[in-house]
This record gives sequence, C-alpha cells and structure tokens, in this order.
Amino acid sequence: MQSLEIHADHRVAVAGTIIANSTRTLVVTPAPHQQVAVTRGQLFVLCEPIGPVERAEHVCRIVTRSIRHTFYESEATSAASALRLAIVNANKALYQDNMRHSPARRMTVGVTAIALLGNDLFIAQVQPAQVFLRCSGKLRAIPTHPSWDPAQVNAAQIALTNALGASLFVEPEFFRAVVQPGDAVLLSSSTLITRFDPPTMAALLAQADVATIINTAHARITDLPSAELLAFTVHEPAPRPTPSPIPSVHQAQQDKRQIAVATEPKADPLFTLPPQPAFTPNPPPRPAPIDLGEPLAERVVRQTAPLPPSSVLGEDPPQTTPIDLGDTFANGQPYGLRHPIRPPDTMTWSERLAWPWLALSDTVREWRRERQLRRKSLTISSYVPRGRGLTYRRTAPPIPWPLLLVTVLIVGIAIVYGINLSQQNNLQLATEYLVAAEERVAAVRTAPDETAAREALLIAQQAIDVARASPEITTTNPGLWLRFSELEREYERLLAAVDRVSFLEPTLLASHPLPNGVFTTIIVPPAMSSVTDPANLTALRYLYALDSDPDAARLYRIPRDGGTPEPYLEPGQTVGAAIVGSLRAALWRIDQVVAIDQAPNGFGYYFRQNDTWNYSKLGSSEIWINPERLDVEEYAGNLYIWGAQPGEVLKFSSGRYGDTPEFWLNPGVTRDAAVLSAIDMAVDGSIYLLQKNGTVLIFSFGQLVGQLTPSNVSPPIAEVSRFVITGPPDAGYIFLLEPAQERILQLDKRTGELIQQLRVRADSNLRLSQLTALSIDTSSARPILYIASAGDIVRAELPTPPRSFREEARP
Repeated sequence: MQSLEIHADHRVAVAGTIIANSTRTLVVTPAPHQQVAVTRGQLFVLCEPIGPVERAEHVCRIVTRSIRHTFYESEATSAASALRLAIVNANKALYQDNMRHSPARRMTVGVTAIALLGNDLFIAQVQPAQVFLRCSGKLRAIPTHPSWDPAQVNAAQIALTNALGASLFVEPEFFRAVVQPGDAVLLSSSTLITRFDPPTMAALLAQADVATIINTAHARITDLPSAELLAFTVHEPAPRPTPSPIPSVHQAQQDKRQIAVATEPKADPLFTLPPQPAFTPNPPPRPAPIDLGEPLAERVVRQTAPLPPSSVLGEDPPQTTPIDLGDTFANGQPYGLRHPIRPPDTMTWSERLAWPWLALSDTVREWRRERQLRRKSLTISSYVPRGRGLTYRRTAPPIPWPLLLVTVLIVGIAIVYGINLSQQNNLQLATEYLVAAEERVAAVRTAPDETAAREALLIAQQAIDVARASPEITTTNPGLWLRFSELEREYERLLAAVDRVSFLEPTLLASHPLPNGVFTTIIVPPAMSSVTDPANLTALRYLYALDSDPDAARLYRIPRDGGTPEPYLEPGQTVGAAIVGSLRAALWRIDQVVAIDQAPNGFGYYFRQNDTWNYSKLGSSEIWINPERLDVEEYAGNLYIWGAQPGEVLKFSSGRYGDTPEFWLNPGVTRDAAVLSAIDMAVDGSIYLLQKNGTVLIFSFGQLVGQLTPSNVSPPIAEVSRFVITGPPDAGYIFLLEPAQERILQLDKRTGELIQQLRVRADSNLRLSQLTALSIDTSSARPILYIASAGDIVRAELPTPPRSFREEARP
C-alpha cells in the first residue's frame, strides 16, 4: 500500500501560557533504517493530567516514555496489541510513582494513543480524553458526549474514574479506522467537545492546514486552566524524481565483449579445418580372461586312485581323510568320555603304554559307583511301607492328624490371645489420650487472658485430634464414645467463649434445579399483619432466589418450608411490550418482590400488579456501564443503586423510576479511593459501603459520617464478600460474609465489636467456603438465617452469643 504524507502539529497551554516541548504530547515517526519500528508505524500520544499542576509534566513524562518504549521495544505480534501493552505498562509505572507520594499529591492521567500503520489507524483511549476523527467526509467523536446526542435528556458529563494511576489495573478502549488523503484527526483534552457542535467541528477538520486547526481549537479553550491539542492531516505523497540508472562494471564488460565480437571478421569455412574431436582413436583395453584353474585332463593324470564312473559328470573326488563319526561329547565326567577311544595309529607311544591301566581304573571306578547306587536304592525302599494291593506300587505315608489338630489349636489360641492383648492395649492407649485431652481442655479455664486461652485451645485441639484417630473411640464402645462426645462439646463451648465461635444447625430447604447453578441473592418477605390482598398473601408464603448465570439469570420462587424452586421470572419472557433480559438484581419492595434486568436498550424495572408482571424502564440506564455486580437496595419506596456509576449511588424516588436519577453522594467523596473500592452497599436510612477488609463506611445526606472497623476478631479478617444490616439506624447488627475462612461475623452496628463468629461443624453438609448470599428474618423471637451456599439454600436459627470461657458449662 502506498505510504501517506502526514502533517502534524501540537500545542499545550497552562494558565494561558504556551509550553514549548511539553511532555503532554508525543509524536514519533520512525526512521527508514529502523526496520522494527517501521513495522509498528507512527505514534501519536496526548495526555490529560488530573491533580496538582506542579507534578503534571513529571507524570506525563513517565506515561509518554513508557508508552514509547513499550510500543517499539515489546515483542507484541501486532500494532494493536503493542498499543494495549504500552498503556498497561504506563499505568503500572504511574501507579508505582503515586505510591511514593501522599494521597493529596497523587495524580491520574487520561491518555489517547494512536498508531498509524499505512492506511490503518489504531486508537487506544483511557478517559478522560477526547478524539475527533474525520474519515471519508464523516465526523466522529470518541467518546461521544451526551450534548452531541439529540436523544439524550441528561446532558451531565459522566464521572470518569478509570484514568491511569487510579488503580493497578486498567483496560483501554480500542477503535480502528482507515484513513485516506484529505482526512484529519484532532486529539484534545476532554473539555474541548463542550465548546464545539458537530457542524462546526466537521468544518474545522475539513481544512487541509493543520496549523489552522490547532489555532482555531485553541482559541475556543483559552479560558481553561490547561489545554492540550495534537492534530495531524493526511495528504498524498509528493512525487519523487526518477534517477537515471548507473551501469554496473559487469554490464560494461559484457557490452564491450559484444562490440568486439560484432567487429571481428568471420572465417571462411572452405579454407578452415573442422574442429578437433574430443575422443581418442585408441580402443579401450580388453578385460583379462577368467582363470578356470587346472584342466580336467591334468587332474585325471594326477589322481592316484581310480575315479568312479560319475567323476566325469562333475562330482568332486572322494575324500582321502576319514570322517570322524565318534562321540562329540567333551572329555570329562559326567557326560563326556574320560578317555575317548582313538585309532591306534593316531596314539603316541606313551598313550599306548598307559591305555591298559586307564581302562582298568575306569572299570573299577564304574563298579564302585554302581554298588553305591544299589545300596542307596535299597535303603530308601526299606522305609517305604507296603500296603495292600500291588506290590510294585508305592503308597504315600499316612497323615498325622492328631499332630495337625494340636498344631492348629495352639496357633488359634495364640491368635485369639494376641488379638485380645492388642485390644486391651488400644483401649488403654485411647483412655490415656482422653485423659490427656481432658486435662488440656481443663487448662483453658485457668488461662489468665484470652491470648493464653487461645494457645491452650490450640494444644487441646491437637490432643482431641489424636484421640479422635484412635480406633477404640467409636459408637461400638459406648463408654469411651460418650466421654469423647462430652469432651468435644466442652471444647466447642470454650472455643466459642474465647474466639466467640458459635455453630449453626442448618436445615436444607432447596437445591438449584440446574446441575451447576448458583444462587447469589435470597429474598425473605417480612411478616406483615396488615396485608389482606390475596395476591400479596400468596407472595408472603414463598422465598425468592436469584441465580448467577451472567447471560440468562432467572428469579426462582421457593416455598418457605422448602421445596423445588420454580422459575418466577426468566429471560425471554414477554411482559407487555418488553422482553425480559438477563436479571441483574432482585429485592423486596413494600409488599412485593421486584427485579432489575439488563437489556440492549438499558435496565428495566419489573413489578407485580394484579398477579401479573409489569415493566418500567429505569431512567438514563442506557448510558450505565456493564457492572460486574449491580447492588440495588430499597428504603421508604426509593431505590438506591450501587455499581451503575463508578463511586456513586444513584437514587430513584418512589414511583418515579422512569425519571433521571439523582447522584446521592456528595461530589467531593466520589473520587475517594475508599469509596471507589467498595464492594457492597446496605441502606437503613443511612447508606453503608463495605470494604474487602471488613471496614464499613457510613454516609448520611451524601457525606461520610462514620467508619466501623471490626475489632477483637481472631483469626483476623482476610477478605469479606458481602454484608447484611439489621435493625434501625441506632441499633441492630452487621453480618459479614467471609467464605475464605468459612464463617459469618456478627458485629455490633454502633461500635463494630465482634458479637460472635458463626461456623458449621466438620460433619455438616453445608460448606461456608461456597457462601454466596445471606438473608435474615427478624420477625420472630430468635432471628432466622437463610443462607445460600453455591446451589443450596439452608435455614438456621441465630445461636445465642457465647458466655465467658471461665464459666463452667451449665447442665
């Protein structure tokens, strides 16, 4: 593809003063000899710093240097992936720099990075930032401001909290375009879009002079504290003159050779000898004749013995050497001959003289051997008893039955005695283990403080585990089993007293109908005596649960006493003119259950009326982000939503859910890191935001008025996932869910002091490591907990808080 000619210009102004060589903009055009950089293309970067002015140039230098180095030096396989990796590394570098300064001096940076490779334009953006792009006569603003959208009712700018340096993780937005000669691109700070309308910006970018674009745009934002502008236009490449080719030395020599051949006179063939042949006239040497050996006639003459008649037919002459057909065994006993017999003519004189004596000694030796064998056979046969029947048939000896029975009896008695002795030893050892465990448990009551009591409890637990592993402490041994059960109950009471641990007794109510389904929300209708509507009375007889399918979440209805969950509202269901999307939240409002779904055109509100579902769209929900978890709470008929806007609580007034919501938090706290990192929300007149470390922030009238930090928790909190608040604002409790340590923490709402830790026993089917949701019914004398653990919903009474560990157990 033909390369384009780029004209670029930039300008940075702070407090009305133009800064030359500012680090807020970066334009890189690789040289032709930089082959790796040329494959990545040209780079254009504009930064918009947010924070103290004196540190703006420093942080922008960190960002631009990191983007330039990573974009051209990384091992990414494409320009787009290199651009994303460059912004991620720049965010890490800025985040590390912010950690070296106090919170008041930390800065965030919005950035726009553009890579131009041939005609392809790759745009990566982290807001706050703004890009105006004119391609093929069409104008586009990235991002599109609400004021440019005619259908937008609320023209307020959305709060932007995902700039570089705000957190350790960032994900840029990507766009791609194809540019042609005549197109133009303008990078600016996020406030420029409010000074232009679409026709004016389209006319400005239609100009071919990049300096005019910069001057016009700068004239609109001279009243701002700071302004960053970077523009470039695309033009046809200028034609280059074609240089005349320079002949090489080899080509010149060939031309000279052709001229010499052309000028040389041709020879006359009548007076010229033909060319000399390349072969020799001498014939090749003949191969040597085959040597057939001695002639047959001469061989006949040399034969001393007469030949057989068949010798003339090609048979070999007879062998003169006799063939040895004797024994092939080696010399020596037991298989070979001791003295093999050889022909006399082959023996020496000494062998001939010794031969008679050797034969005599062999005869004597064989005679003695046969005699010994005969004696042994007679001896063995004399001990074999002969029974009736044939005399030549040997019979087996009789079985000694008395001796065999005595042996079996003795071995059986020894085995029974050994088993009995082993059982007695195991029983004595198990008793010793129980006594040691009881002493360790009793030592807990005499501990001087809670720290020493926890150490004594750890030692007691080890002793109890050793006793539990004993094979004698089972239900088949009632004495030891009752004693061990009493010891375990005493240990649990002391553990509850020291670490304030109480154990739940859960009852399974329902399981998810799908194999891998997970419930994330449980809704328990409160007890209401004033309800007389039959439809509302029917709704009070059920529990409601929302599952976690991100694409097709359903709302289920379950009988209060347990049963099979049945779908109550599911995606694809038609409600009036609306089609239900994936459900994101569900809650109890006044006297009925309501649900929130997410559809392509925004978020919808579903409620019951005359035993049928009705629908209302939540105002301005089409511009909400796609939250990982949408938390919706109700108070006095109003809806409070956390997660739709970063760091902000949206309030929908009762009965006006179609109107634009109001921002409930004060704008001064929406950028607070503690607010941005909140993971859950609860409302009881005040608004509570939960941190992962268990800290609860309390807000009233949009202002932070308090903070609760759990105290006296052992082991310390690692990471909580959700929380539930009960009671009025001046009383009640806070329940924290911590699946990592398989427990539920009950805290005092006013002081944050630990009331008790709720756990389950080791033999329980409920696993708090998969804890996903909790709902509490406080209408009865003792509160009832409804717990969702993965795909199961269980019910359990709230235990009474434990007593002091120095008190004796009550009978």
